[in-house]
Amino acid sequence: MSDGWSDQELAASVEAYRDMLEKQLSATPFVKAHIYRGLAKRFGRDEGAFERRMQNISAIYEARGLRWVQGLKPQKNIGTAIKARLIDMIDSQPNISLVDEELATAVTQAEQEHAFDPKSIEDARNRVVASIVRRRGQAAFRQKLLVAYGERCAITGCDLVQVLEAAHIHPYRGEQTNAVSNGLLLRADLHTLFDLYLIAIVPGSRLIRLAPALSQSDYTRYEGMPLNTPASPLAMASNEALQWHADQCTWLKSPTGSSG
Repeated sequence: MSDGWSDQELAASVEAYRDMLEKQLSATPFVKAHIYRGLAKRFGRDEGAFERRMQNISAIYEARGLRWVQGLKPQKNIGTAIKARLIDMIDSQPNISLVDEELATAVTQAEQEHAFDPKSIEDARNRVVASIVRRRGQAAFRQKLLVAYGERCAITGCDLVQVLEAAHIHPYRGEQTNAVSNGLLLRADLHTLFDLYLIAIVPGSRLIRLAPALSQSDYTRYEGMPLNTPASPLAMASNEALQWHADQCTWLKSPTGSSG
């Protein structure tokens, strides 16, 4: 067993983490120490080892832009082999995907926060407008991408400005990630698919790849097509950023390796 961890130990850790996350999302109380203790007794390994492994799992969730278990701060000091095994086990979960789970939770929260009130139509309209603005991206960042791509979607060539959005390749982490080289101008639906890691751009060749989940959809027309090139070379999407995003697309076996 590589790195001293058996498949049974890793699978049990992933399952226990998933259970804790589900309890956290549903506001069901649980005690992390009890879970570590149970795993330690089951496998004869130190409780702290399981806690640290859970923190590695948190790092994988965080890298995908997903919520992680509170109190299990992401720890990225994880071996490549162990990380790959954990990702395979996380993605092979029989239940709904992590992304779907997070979206379902967000939908529930949104519905609770924005319950329809016929007396507040103006407030509702303001919320809709604000939501559209947020989806499109920060105004200055979006404007730079509109100029760079000639007001056309980088994948479809769509020139209807009202549906074009500023997509971050590496998730937004403050103003420094608003560099044009970390962005793509995408039609709203493609922006969503890109953020869900169902669309990838192969670094170097800049070819568009689609996840198997989209193989029966109308989006197959874009499979293997080249990404549209911005007018200025300075606005080209960063290979490093594209590689990072491709590495998150676990269905895509990237030939160029991990960006770390």
